[in-house]
Amino acid sequence: MFTFSYKFCDHATYLQKLASFIGVPLLNNVLWLPVEIGSGYIKSIQLANGLQVLVNECVIHNNVCIRREGGSHGDYTLRFDEIRNMKALTLKMDEAVHKENNGVYSGALLTSSFSPLEYTATAGTENRCINIHFTEEWFNKYCGLKGSDYVLTKYLALKTGAFNFEVLNIGYRELMEEIFALKEDHPIYKTVLQNRVMLLLENFLGSLYTKMSKPNAEINIEDGEIKRMMQVESILISNLSMPPPPLSELARTAIMSVTKLKAVFKKTYGLSPYEYYQTNRMLKARQLLNNGKYSIKEIGTQLGFKNLSNFTIAYKKAFNILPRDV
Repeated sequence: MFTFSYKFCDHATYLQKLASFIGVPLLNNVLWLPVEIGSGYIKSIQLANGLQVLVNECVIHNNVCIRREGGSHGDYTLRFDEIRNMKALTLKMDEAVHKENNGVYSGALLTSSFSPLEYTATAGTENRCINIHFTEEWFNKYCGLKGSDYVLTKYLALKTGAFNFEVLNIGYRELMEEIFALKEDHPIYKTVLQNRVMLLLENFLGSLYTKMSKPNAEINIEDGEIKRMMQVESILISNLSMPPPPLSELARTAIMSVTKLKAVFKKTYGLSPYEYYQTNRMLKARQLLNNGKYSIKEIGTQLGFKNLSNFTIAYKKAFNILPRDV
C-alpha cells in the first residue's frame, strides 16, 4: 500500500510535496508516476485569474491511500473524477465513510479545507481527474457569493453521509475532454484552459444552487440507482463505434425494468439512453473533425456509420452544420 499524508494546501504545493515524498523530480510542474506506483501523470497549472488546476490521467499499480488533513483557512477543491476498473474505492470525510465497488465512478464533488479527507483505491484503478482549487476570497470576488452562504454550508455539511455529488453529464464530459486534449503548444493554451475551467465551475455551481436553494428540496442520502446509472452510462459510451446495447440488456445491468431504466436515466442525465449515446457520438465526431487528422468518411466509419450520408444527416441534426463546413 502506497500511503501519502499531507495538510490541505494549494495544488502546486501538494504536487511538490508528493514529488518529494516519492523521490522524483517535477518537470514543468508535471509529475510522471514511477512504475512501482503507477503510470501516467499529474500536473498543476496556475491560471491568470488566480485559480489553480490539477489534472491527472493515470493507472495505479499499487493500492493507494491519500490522506488530506484539514486546514484552518476557508479554501475549496472541486473535483471532477472519472474512475474505471476499480475493485474498491473508499472515501472518508471527517467520520463519514462512503464505499464504491461497482467498477466505475464518475462525478463531481466540492470539498472544504476544514474537513479531513481520505481516498483509498485498489491497484489497477484508472483515474482521470480535474481538480479546481480556489480560496474563499476568490469565490467571493468572482462568484459574488460568500463561503458562509447557506446553500454552500448546507451542501458541505452533507459530507459523504449523503454523498451529494453531481454526475458527469454530457456537458461536463465535453469540457473535461477538451481540457485533457488541450496541448501546451496551443497558441492561447492558458486562455482556452481558463475558459473551460470557469465553465466547469459555472455548470456545477448553477446546478448546485438550482437543486439546493429550493426550500423543500429533497437530498438523496444514499441512492443506489445513481450508482447503477453510472454503470449504464459507462457501457453506453465505452464504444461509440458500435450500436448501443438493447434497453433490455441495460435494464438487466441496472436491475430494473426497461420503463424504470428510461425514467431514472433521463432524470439522472437529462436524456434517454439512446439520446445520450447519440449525443456523445456526435461530440466525438466534432472532436475528430476539429483535430483535422481524419477525413469525414474516416470519422463516419470510426463511429460506426456504414453510410456517409447518414453520418452527415446525424451531424447536421446535432449541430445545425454540415461536417464539411466545420
